[in-house]
This record gives sequence, C-alpha cells and structure tokens, in this order.
Amino acid sequence: MGNLIARKGSGDTTLMISAHMDQIGLTVQTVDENGFIRFSKVGGVTTQSLMNQRVTIHSSDGDVTGVVGMKPPHLMDKEKREDLPDEESLFIDVGAEDDEDVEEAGIQVGDYITFERSFSELKDDYVTSMAMDNRVGCAAAVEALKRFDEDYELAVVFSTQEEVGLKGAKTSAFKINPDVALAVDVSIAGDLPGIEQQESDLEMGEGVEITMVQSKGRGLITPETVKDWLRGTAEDKDHSYQPGVSEGGATDAANIYLVREGIPTGSVGVPLRNMHSATEVLKLSDLEDTVDFMEDCFKTLPDHF
Repeated sequence: MGNLIARKGSGDTTLMISAHMDQIGLTVQTVDENGFIRFSKVGGVTTQSLMNQRVTIHSSDGDVTGVVGMKPPHLMDKEKREDLPDEESLFIDVGAEDDEDVEEAGIQVGDYITFERSFSELKDDYVTSMAMDNRVGCAAAVEALKRFDEDYELAVVFSTQEEVGLKGAKTSAFKINPDVALAVDVSIAGDLPGIEQQESDLEMGEGVEITMVQSKGRGLITPETVKDWLRGTAEDKDHSYQPGVSEGGATDAANIYLVREGIPTGSVGVPLRNMHSATEVLKLSDLEDTVDFMEDCFKTLPDHF
C-alpha cells in the first residue's frame, strides 16, 4: 500500500498513531487531438475548487504546469454564467499544440495532478497552503514521535489512500495489531461565513477536536474507554478541546477500529478552514497545542489501557 511505519519504544502495550499522507487531486484521463487534457477526480474534489486553477501534472519526465480552463463568460448566456460548469466541460491546458506535444512532455494517461499553491503566511498566526489535509496531521505525528519517551511501543503510520476510502491505515492496523489506536487529521472549522453551527461548531484557536461520532455513525463511533482517555487527559492537563460530532466525512479511525476483532480507536483533529481546496487555512498554535495534547496522552495511556 505504500504506508510508512515508524516504531519507537517497547513493552507489553502498543499504541498506533495514524496520519494519512495522501492528498486529493486529479488524474489524467484522456488527451484530445488539440492537446487538451481531460481528467478524473481523485478524492473529494469539487468543481468549484477547480475553476481557473493552476495545477501540476506529475509526469514520468518531471512536473508540468497547467491551468484548468473553461469556456469564457463572454460566450455564455446569462443562466450559464451564474451556474457552475459541468465537470465534463473543464480541461487542462499545458500550452501544447496537439496530442503529440503532450506525449513529448512525458504526460500519460494515469499521471497524477495536484493543485499548485505554495505555503504562504497570512496575518498573525495563520498560514495557507494546499494539502494542509493532511500535512498538518503528519507534522503533528512526527513531532509527537520525537517527544515520545514511555515504557511501551509507539507505532506511527503515515498512511496512503485515506482520501479514497481510508484504505492504507486498515492494512497497517492489521499488521501492527495495536492495543489502542489514534488517528490524527484535520477537522472542518465552522467559524467562517456560510457554515451553520449544526454543520460544524469547531473554532480555530479553541483547542483540538476530540471526535465523538463521525458521519452520522457511518464512520467512527468512539468507544467510551477511548473517550475517557482523551477527554480525561485534556481536562486533567488543562488542554482546551472541542468535542466533535460530524455530519459528513471520516478519518482513518473509521477503518482501524474494524480490524481483526476490533481495536479501541479514537480520532483527534486540528481545525482547518477551506478544507479540500487549494487555499486551506491553519492556525499554527492549533497544531502546536495538538502536539502538546498528544504528548500528555502518551503519558496517561497506561492508566487506561
């Protein structure tokens, strides 16, 4: 599956941390005779997030920059200008004259395509980039691994294919067979226009999200033993936290806890704005607070498992 597993420590108990390292994107589907590339979505990509974006095609000969093109508004009637374009009407333009030009650039059907958006600092403690989902979780897992110094084993999985069905973490959980597991991901921040409280009441700067239920129960339903561990640690160690009940979406935890006879599993999330776009927004102190919380969870785990 391509997962990366890092182990540290030893003992009778094993804690597995999972942070997925894949990201949403596209894949080359067809190339027409004029050199325009049609694509298929990989993961939860919306048409809104694609319109007029710069993208990078990862070909066997190196990266190729392209733009997602569409029919100009000058040539649309009023109704069409107000509506979203059909996905099938979008294409990628790499500046090729024809399909042979595309082939000479090393681009083939099946090549992966990602948003082109570099890391940028916003005001104060805020930053923006593509793929914060889930570079944020990976960064938290790396830093937590550095700090781990307990009398049991920690296995950190940097998993693949989370965005297309939570696949990678499931195979690693079967291999490791941990006593308890924790997914580290991002969660939808609801503190911006257009999101109702019942959709997400998570706020930036108000603490880590501790998941209670995912996707109306179709994802993870966190076991009481895991809730007690995570919430108890937050309260005893004075960490701000936000209990999370999501309407949609799930994390690696949803598949980990179904492995073998069932693995006690939890999920924590760093609040993130504009998820699944090229301009995701993170508050850096939220990431730092999450790592501090994970470090304390390492210390309290033997009291619960």
